[in-house]
Amino acid sequence: MTLIIIKFFHYIAIVFSGGVLVGGGVIQSFYTKANEIPNLLVSKILKFLGYIGLISLIILWITGILLSYIIYDGLSINSAFIIKIIAAGLLLGISILVNFHVYNASKKQIPPNKSIIKIATMSGRGLLVVVLICAAIAFN
Repeated sequence: MTLIIIKFFHYIAIVFSGGVLVGGGVIQSFYTKANEIPNLLVSKILKFLGYIGLISLIILWITGILLSYIIYDGLSINSAFIIKIIAAGLLLGISILVNFHVYNASKKQIPPNKSIIKIATMSGRGLLVVVLICAAIAFN
């Protein structure tokens, strides 16, 4: 029963983090293409989505580590899993940095730096692809 509950929260976190990545990315790309700055309400929504994404990634880490120990007796599953863990760690780091950047920008009531957001978004998408490919290989 514990395994099912942990898997449930792991899958829910995957859905939320993926939704945030796609939804936030779409909103940001529309504003970037229009060369406009999001209004206050949209900025608050993007900030909220960032927090949801960060919380989802933390839940993914916690439940993923628990699942690894319950199912495989540790984190040394195979090399694809190790690469997945490294990419997921970088993704978590990017998410934390972006959340701090957006939080500080909103405190100062200035828009977040476009370059930082763009680089972080593209890096996050690339790392997500690496994580998903490595997960597919690791759990084959």
